[in-house]
Amino acid sequence: MEPFSIETANRLPHQQRSLTEECVHGLYQSIPLSISVSLVLDLLLTFSHWNIIGKGDLILWNILMLCAMALRIFSWFFWRNTEANFNANFWLFIFRCGTLLAGAIWGSAAYFMFASFNTTYQALLAFTMAGVASGSLTALAIDKISAVGFVTLAIVPLTIRLHAEQGEIALSMSVMVGLFIVFVLSASARARKQLENSFAQNARLIEWGKERIQQQNISKIISDSQKAFIADEHYHETFEKLLENIIHISQSNFGFIGEVGYSEELNPYLEMIAITNIAWDKATRTAHANNRTQGIKFTNVNSLFGAALTTGKPLISNNPATDMRAGGTPKGHPPLTAFLAIPIFNNGRQIAMLGLANKENGYAESDIGDLKPITDVISQFMGAIMHRRQHMRDEENIKRHAKHTQAILDGAFDGIITLNDQGTITSFNHAAEVIFGYHANQIIGSSFFKLLPAKARKNNENAVKEIVEILDTNQELIGLRKNGKEFEMELALSAIPNEVDIAYVGVIRDISDRKHTDKLKNEFIATVSHELRTPLTSISASLAIIESGSLGKLPDTMSNLFKIAKQNSLRLQNVINDLLDMDKLLSNKIDLDYKNFDTVNTVQNAITHNQYIADKYHVKFQIISAEENCYVYADEERTLHVLSHLLSNAAKFSPPHSNVDLSIAKTDGFVKIVVTDRGAGIAPEFKANIFKIFTQADSSTTRQAEGSGLGLTISKELVEKMGGRIGFTSSVGAGSSFYIELPVANQ
Repeated sequence: MEPFSIETANRLPHQQRSLTEECVHGLYQSIPLSISVSLVLDLLLTFSHWNIIGKGDLILWNILMLCAMALRIFSWFFWRNTEANFNANFWLFIFRCGTLLAGAIWGSAAYFMFASFNTTYQALLAFTMAGVASGSLTALAIDKISAVGFVTLAIVPLTIRLHAEQGEIALSMSVMVGLFIVFVLSASARARKQLENSFAQNARLIEWGKERIQQQNISKIISDSQKAFIADEHYHETFEKLLENIIHISQSNFGFIGEVGYSEELNPYLEMIAITNIAWDKATRTAHANNRTQGIKFTNVNSLFGAALTTGKPLISNNPATDMRAGGTPKGHPPLTAFLAIPIFNNGRQIAMLGLANKENGYAESDIGDLKPITDVISQFMGAIMHRRQHMRDEENIKRHAKHTQAILDGAFDGIITLNDQGTITSFNHAAEVIFGYHANQIIGSSFFKLLPAKARKNNENAVKEIVEILDTNQELIGLRKNGKEFEMELALSAIPNEVDIAYVGVIRDISDRKHTDKLKNEFIATVSHELRTPLTSISASLAIIESGSLGKLPDTMSNLFKIAKQNSLRLQNVINDLLDMDKLLSNKIDLDYKNFDTVNTVQNAITHNQYIADKYHVKFQIISAEENCYVYADEERTLHVLSHLLSNAAKFSPPHSNVDLSIAKTDGFVKIVVTDRGAGIAPEFKANIFKIFTQADSSTTRQAEGSGLGLTISKELVEKMGGRIGFTSSVGAGSSFYIELPVANQ
């Protein structure tokens, strides 16, 4: 079975025959049979009456009959060969003339073949004429004029002749003629009604068939267009082929498919996606060729398509020449005889328009409904195109942002890498390339632990577990360069969760130079401290001998100078001791003597040992609260050292004649010792640096408070090494509270 297609539809009649055409077709098809029957009846009458009436009359009547038959045969051949050249009314008129002529010839038998005073042959003639009349109804009933005219002309002359001859069957013939005429009229009406019903049924079947063919053609067009759209990256050829098919099935001459756009002023315009090539001169042919893929833009809304564009409603104009909405056509443009514009929407937004022109009989509302499946497909295509464009814009934005981000990463001084949830490297910036010696394409896809020596890994079996252990902390690790050399680095690793999995970003800094510098600095400090300690010990011993009076009493004029020398000697000795302690802490050479001890006694001892500082700054150390049994497990000597630093700082920064309060309490497995002063407080911008080495709130050359800037740094290191915590709270103008927390001793 051949599939439905546009070509199949072309082989079917575009218009069904009218009722008159159907009638003519049936009448002319009956002519051969009618002539055949007439010829048989003619021969029967001729042979039966050959010896009854004059032979001359018989011959003349047969000549007339044969002429009538010839004329009808000629009209039948003429109709068969030239039916399409003349309308149905012409052929009906010719047929009626031939039928009436045949009826008249049969009626003339009442003159040429009437047997006077022989009732037998009169009855035979009447019977034959009745048969002719009744037989004619089978063919002529569908045309009342032909049927009534033929019966009347064939029978009425015989009836008149019988009455004239006062024949015995005259009355019967009169009744028969009347009945025949009534019968003919009734039969003709029934035949006409049957023909009309048959015609209407055939019309419905033809219309249904056309609709089915139209639907299947549209379905095939849609299917082919969808396949082409999927395969066509640039989609223009798909729309051009679709437009060609739409023009064909809508019986239009040309048309367009346009995308609706809006200017910066939000004025709508049409940009052609596909348009029929109706170029009429060189300039228009060149314009069509140049704009075939880029799209011709139409901004004039004072036109037929502009009216549909601005109202968003379909527009039909079957006389554009007189339509006031029409804006005219360019010179040379083919005449516009009919126009249809269908706006196309997607999610309530007008996105395209289908325009068709010059259908032979104009457009109707039904055309809009017939084309709805195709306009729906155009809407889907345009929606897909807009999504595709948005996707391309998003991809371009992503690429641009990625380049921008990569430029930032490449411009960073620190190495930045990203890892997936399995610890595989997914990006590697330029600084990381410099640090490790790998190009990004050489290391991306490798495990992060390729950048670490084997000895630096804690867990060789579970890389992800090891990554999780170092999240959100700054870790000093040993790195491994491409050339196999190890170096010290600092790694800060953070997790970046997303909807699917988790990724990690690591910031890496090569601290080998800094470590080397710190090492040199510490070695220098240690060396200088040791070198200064020996002569300083001699100076202190000499001052002690002088102070003892064994060398004689000092003059009063030298007492103040001696006191200054002794104080600065002690100060310098404390600084050197701090430097040596700091060196031990940094080199991890300090030993801790852990034991259980009572913090209350330790605090009291610290107050006693540092009373000279309180006296110097005219402040008072006092314990304002202390819980019982506040034992801790730590190094008591180092704890005393830390408390000395805190008390010294509190005294230095307290106003004269003020109190420095101390409190001891248990809290969450720790014993907390708080030292509170009533000084000026610590500025917010300095709080983050308070525990850094060589740091003082007042670092100017004119600062009033003495100190090396190492006390809090040493205190922090000692407390943390003993498993404790150190911190502070401070408000400008309200003093500061420094606290240490040490683990409670096991009972």
